[in-house]
Amino acid sequence: MVLPMKQSLSLFLSQQLTLTPQLKQSLKLLQLSSLDLEHEIQVELENNPLLERIEVEREQVDIQPEHTPLQDNNIPQPITEASEPEAELERTDTLAPEQDLSSSWGDNWQQGFDKRNDSQSSSTSTANEIDLGQLIGTSETLVEHLLWQLRMTTLSQQDQEIGRSLIRNLDDDGYLHASLKDIQQQLAPAIDVDSSEVQAVLSLIKTFEPIGVGAADLSERLAILLRHHYEDDDNFELALNIIEHHIDSLAAHQYDRLKKDLNISLDHLSTVIDIITTLQPRIALGFSSDKQGHVVPDLIVIRKGDHWTVRLNPDNQIHLRVNDLYANLIGKQASNKLDDNDARYIDTHVAQAKMFIKSLMSRYDTLLLVGQAIVERQQDFFNHGEQSMKAMIQQDIAASLELHESTISRATAGKYLLCPLGVFELKYFFSSALSNTEGTNSSSTAIRALIKQMIDDESKVKPLSDNKIVEQLEQYGHIVARRTVAKYRESMNIASSSRRKSLQ
Repeated sequence: MVLPMKQSLSLFLSQQLTLTPQLKQSLKLLQLSSLDLEHEIQVELENNPLLERIEVEREQVDIQPEHTPLQDNNIPQPITEASEPEAELERTDTLAPEQDLSSSWGDNWQQGFDKRNDSQSSSTSTANEIDLGQLIGTSETLVEHLLWQLRMTTLSQQDQEIGRSLIRNLDDDGYLHASLKDIQQQLAPAIDVDSSEVQAVLSLIKTFEPIGVGAADLSERLAILLRHHYEDDDNFELALNIIEHHIDSLAAHQYDRLKKDLNISLDHLSTVIDIITTLQPRIALGFSSDKQGHVVPDLIVIRKGDHWTVRLNPDNQIHLRVNDLYANLIGKQASNKLDDNDARYIDTHVAQAKMFIKSLMSRYDTLLLVGQAIVERQQDFFNHGEQSMKAMIQQDIAASLELHESTISRATAGKYLLCPLGVFELKYFFSSALSNTEGTNSSSTAIRALIKQMIDDESKVKPLSDNKIVEQLEQYGHIVARRTVAKYRESMNIASSSRRKSLQ
């Protein structure tokens, strides 16, 4: 027997999360990088004739420009959103994953150069004088620099085309891994050349600045540099022999084997190695990457007395307004001159323009508040550097500003801060916490910086082992496991103690 179903009506209360169009747009603009924001604004300007950009003279803009958000007061108003997952458009990780780096002889040997360069760059910057151009670096890529030199030569049109093909086949480090046959095939059938002609153009390119570009491997590059700088040196032939035939032994620090194979004394070997280590194998250093755009900081950190504070970067702010000519057409006096479709079109686009401007101002307000909170917590970092970084996660900033953690994630991803120490992504200031002897937490960033400092100051004849670094960290009050030290050391591309060992 089938019983009939009984229908009934009932009332109940429930909560449902929704994102308004204004909030969706605000969140979208917040998570964009400066470059993406510029593109988004350009698209909006093209689609909305009632929105226009205000061109402000740089000299007339104060370092902290006064923009007036569309809120009821001038206090920065962050973008707020519900805390439940349904209200989130996208999530990004709180901490960036550990960088997977493999150690190489060239990189390890370069550490001495990097250390000197870092110390020079930090000493030339002051709290009140920040050269943005120097911190960001040259805007010219290695390929652009080489193509310019190629155009300055008197090569024939055909050889110029061969040169362009060779230069465009270089990798990011300036090496040429393609064979001459590969280059010939790329040029055919438009240009029919033999390998000797390609080789001749390649030999010319290897004389371009920076010297050593176009080499097939590290050994050839070092040989080119050695010939350029030390061809008249008494130890040139021996150094060239090591580079061309014993580079693996040199990379592995097998000095006893080198002494035996070359039949020389330890002092003589040390002198030759000193010559080799003065060569600069990373010739692409100082040129911008084709794969990365320029980093324009969103915030600028300055010192006021003994305190560090943050301001919006006026060079990175875009000023918009509603076009007055069109907006006035919807006034009472002009209402009779417009048909319904025109009035509706103008009214709709005025509303869209105002909403976009409000979303843009909300982005600036949120960035400023988040930046202020970060700088306030990391005063020691700006005074003393990485070793004074405090452990901090996005939840700490979210709690202090009473915002959702996803808002902090959006506000820090792809946003940059300029200070006398350099340009840093806001996410850089978030780091995991490690225990210390005082019962508080130490920042993993500070631990890394301290490990690097220890290794920079170590004896090259008897470098510090990971266990010894653990012991020294404990003397500073940091409790770190040996495997953690090894992981941090490898993430900074620092070789083990056995590979860091030097003759003197």
